[in-house]
Amino acid sequence: MARQKKNKSSIIILSVIVVVLIAGFFGYKSGMFGGKTKGKITVYSIFQEEEARKILDRFKEETGIDYDILRLPSGEAVSRVQNEMSKPQADFLMGGPADSHVVLKDAGALEAYVSPNASDIADNMKDSEGFWTGFYLNPIAIGINEDRWKEKYGNDPYPETFKDLLDPKFKGEIGMSDPATSGTAYTAVASLAQVWGPDEMIDFVRQLLPNLKERPKSGIEPIQKAAKGEYTIGVTFLGDQLKIKKQGNPIVSIVPEGAGYEVGALSIIKNGPNTEAAKKLMDFMLTEEPGTIYTSSAFSVSVKPSIPVPEGGIDIKTTKYNTSYDLWTAASQRKELQNALKDLK
Repeated sequence: MARQKKNKSSIIILSVIVVVLIAGFFGYKSGMFGGKTKGKITVYSIFQEEEARKILDRFKEETGIDYDILRLPSGEAVSRVQNEMSKPQADFLMGGPADSHVVLKDAGALEAYVSPNASDIADNMKDSEGFWTGFYLNPIAIGINEDRWKEKYGNDPYPETFKDLLDPKFKGEIGMSDPATSGTAYTAVASLAQVWGPDEMIDFVRQLLPNLKERPKSGIEPIQKAAKGEYTIGVTFLGDQLKIKKQGNPIVSIVPEGAGYEVGALSIIKNGPNTEAAKKLMDFMLTEEPGTIYTSSAFSVSVKPSIPVPEGGIDIKTTKYNTSYDLWTAASQRKELQNALKDLK
């Protein structure tokens, strides 16, 4: 009798152990104990969609978290996040100049989070309170279609400065995006405002307008169209030009003196549908694999000292970019400068 009771007790204990082990396994798989997590994250990406999806696919493999993505120019992304503050539709903002993220921080649209993986990023490339964290560096450059240049200008020297672009011979031969919608163009004009003063910058843009073929919304579009031969020159971020060149297009890039740069940033949208997953994504983004994926594809420079300049990239320390460019000043002047430029025709 005693033996039967003992056997029953053993069976009960064994059953409990099995149940606990099974629960633990499924808890691990669901992420309860730090394993893969179910669920979905919504990302607004200012990165080109190709680069964003490469990184997010790896994030999904690592964590089990699925994603939705919407590609937006930085100006539209800022407006969208602000307009949705009462009921956020996204969790994470990926890319775009840091001054755009500063605007959202000041509006109260971002969640503070200091990732442990941000410790090796320089202080001037991240928010001290964790509202945004830098991911890459990318200066403004003048991109030139060499074949079209030879057809139209022969052996004339390439423009080396911003003011060289005012030459009347470039009428209809330059593309630069609209600073009201594009972080690329805003970085260009904000950097010139810091070097020359706002009035001289506005006068420069006024004189440049007759030479512009178009002012598209997206920052990358001018160099894409210059590469196709629709015009000769595109003013864009250097990384976009190097990427287009890598695809076999005859593009030469010049980083003029005084050129500002973007610190492409990452941030978590406050009260988004899945903030915990957004924190996991931030941690993942600041590891070496996503940084290497991005710089190798977008030809920018990582803010992480351990990630080298990619093959085919340019070490921006060898250029004349404006190392004194102030992201916080650019953010504080954003509305004022954009309003001043809206009236120019």
